[in-house]
Amino acid sequence: MSAEKFKLPSSSYEELTKIIKAYGHFSAPVDLGEVSKLIGMDSTVISRNVGFLLELAILEPGKKKTVTSAGRNLAQALEHEMPDEIRKNWREIVSETEFLNKLITSIKIRNGMDEGTLQSHIAFSAGQPKKPAVMTGARTVMDILRASELIREQDGKIVLAKIEDDIESGKIKNSELDSSQPTRPLGFITSPQVSKVVAEQSYTGSPQIKININVTVDCSTADLDTLGEKLNQIIKDVNREIRDGEETDIDE
Repeated sequence: MSAEKFKLPSSSYEELTKIIKAYGHFSAPVDLGEVSKLIGMDSTVISRNVGFLLELAILEPGKKKTVTSAGRNLAQALEHEMPDEIRKNWREIVSETEFLNKLITSIKIRNGMDEGTLQSHIAFSAGQPKKPAVMTGARTVMDILRASELIREQDGKIVLAKIEDDIESGKIKNSELDSSQPTRPLGFITSPQVSKVVAEQSYTGSPQIKININVTVDCSTADLDTLGEKLNQIIKDVNREIRDGEETDIDE
């Protein structure tokens, strides 16, 4: 068993999101009793999930709890049943949670895992015993990764979702992206970069330009929402450099 313990939820994804939405209704720190009254859920059930919500920085620590800005954004997205916003907010939360990022890395390294293996891996990595409540929590963590659309099922295995699928299906939208925002490196992740453009001229008649471009993209879970726009910006920047070079005097 892992020496370092990570608190898993003890409820299903549906129950967990109900708790998140409830906390989102309060603008000030609130105790379990008030949350319990609002959603008609036993306070002990809520209490058993609070540790996990603190781990994900959805709740602020303290005797009375309140949602963080990230937690409130997620709560509102869940409340209004907005799939794109739910996906976006879960991805941001996952990107800031080391434990969840390690799970993503494990899935990548193993080229996917079957559901039972992944569920056991989550419990083991969290340093938790193989008990029903723990396995329920592990399944909920899987559902969070599904809601963030970072994983998918393929040939009976849970694998990482492909970025190309998000772009082609329109799940990554230019309207959601801001290329001026820096990327957040995490784990196996670095910011998208483009190599130096090399221009050459041939004098066999009219001038010709040969351009070699190498693009290396390693994206984080948070970067998935901004990748499309960043790649478009790279192309625009390259085209602009070429045009500027032609205007100044490419013979130099």
